[in-house]
Amino acid sequence: MSDNEDVGDESASSNTFYKPSFVLIAIDTDPSMFVKNESDGNTPFKDCISACYNLANSLIFVQNKRSWSPFGVVLAREDASASLVNFNDNILQSIKLLKEKNELSQEKLLDMYERKSGLNLSSFFLFCKKKFKEVNSVFYKRTIIFITNDDNPVRGDKNQRFAALNEAKNFESNDITFELVTMKPNFDYKIFYNELFSIIKSPPVETVVEDEDGLFEKLSSSVVRRFYQRRLLFFPFANDQTRFLKIRQKSFVQEERLYNNASVSESGKLLKKVSKTVNDSIETYKLDYELGSLEFSVSERFKIRNTDLPIGYTLVQVSDRVTDVGIVLTNPVIIEVDPKEELDLFASFWQYCVEKNKVLVCFRKLKKLDKICFVEFIPKFMNNSRVFVAKTIPFNDDHQPIPSALASEEPNESFSKKMLQTTNELIDNLTFDYDPKMFTNPSLTKKKAYLRSKLLEEPQEDVEDVSLDSAAIDKRLGDLGASFKMLFGLEEQTAPKRKAPASGRGSKKTKT
Repeated sequence: MSDNEDVGDESASSNTFYKPSFVLIAIDTDPSMFVKNESDGNTPFKDCISACYNLANSLIFVQNKRSWSPFGVVLAREDASASLVNFNDNILQSIKLLKEKNELSQEKLLDMYERKSGLNLSSFFLFCKKKFKEVNSVFYKRTIIFITNDDNPVRGDKNQRFAALNEAKNFESNDITFELVTMKPNFDYKIFYNELFSIIKSPPVETVVEDEDGLFEKLSSSVVRRFYQRRLLFFPFANDQTRFLKIRQKSFVQEERLYNNASVSESGKLLKKVSKTVNDSIETYKLDYELGSLEFSVSERFKIRNTDLPIGYTLVQVSDRVTDVGIVLTNPVIIEVDPKEELDLFASFWQYCVEKNKVLVCFRKLKKLDKICFVEFIPKFMNNSRVFVAKTIPFNDDHQPIPSALASEEPNESFSKKMLQTTNELIDNLTFDYDPKMFTNPSLTKKKAYLRSKLLEEPQEDVEDVSLDSAAIDKRLGDLGASFKMLFGLEEQTAPKRKAPASGRGSKKTKT
């Protein structure tokens, strides 16, 4: 972000924005959470513990000034074992604890945590609210995620029902969002939870997860990560830089990197970095070309590269969508209105683009001598807010023309039924569901495994190579690959073996 900073302009200030979101994962211990699934044989409670462990494990390298856990884990019980992970616990200690619980057998977990009696839901809600008071810190969002398969927690008791609903009514005044997650496909919200969501003025979202992976994805998306924010100006009026809107640009896409903070010499000794001030400043710039060269002073170079456009975004036109879905040149950023903006024009632009299915094409200039480029503002609705997604529009030079050989018409050839069937089977065998875990950086993965072993004081895990090599692909295809080659005449022709050259040192024939 330092390349885009302009120190002299407060409207273009850039900073790392991070207010932690505290997520309290409440796991029910009703007997229904200990019934094994028919698909994998795991119990929902076991999947919850595994998902929480994987969530904590994924946060071990997240950049944060504090080592506290951004989430807590509580169990729907009324004894001392209700608190499993607290917000003020060290994240490394939380990982060790959850790993220990995750390695327990399902029978052991059932014996330790299954609730033998009913649950006082109002007391449990009060207990969850008090857990947020453990951390006295500014927060972006506070969320309770209640994971349960019990759709009738009050068992028809009118007093318990009234007390639980009355306690849930206070979630909004305490800035707490309540979410319900179930692993039961036929969960009946009408028995109790529809009324609860109507009281807390939140639309019921039916979140049903099937297994540990789905639950981990849900929990991981609820933890807000660090992102970059920059205040800029949006100039929507042609040739008028006196009228503008205050906006904020947010970037959530970051490259995963681990930095080496120390440098060592061949002898193993640490090297100390020393900064040196250079007094020599550049006075002229030289441009070489075919017929000679030109020299420019610093002021001349500034005048050549400078433009009359202000720093920020300048509206050029309103048009149809310019870039197709899937064309991404740079990391997209989110544009939202600055809370300090008094005018409501941002919402008007957004509403017009949505109703007319249009986008805003703008100039982007992020610093004084920045390269000017075109971007399009695509209206989106995200986190109950009206925002634009800013995507860079490519120039003609950025497009790769289609080769004429590929653009020619396909020849009219007839294929047999066997050929078509084999081709379809080949495509089916080579088709897979995309998973980001399938594409990893082996070097970075090994470095992470080493650092994790040192932080957690445990043996280093072997890094599994998840990429498919030629042998694995051939094994996956089986005899289908050979059949495809034979049908389409793609058999590899082996070159004839060359005769060994005659050696001058061969055995001589015996004279007779």
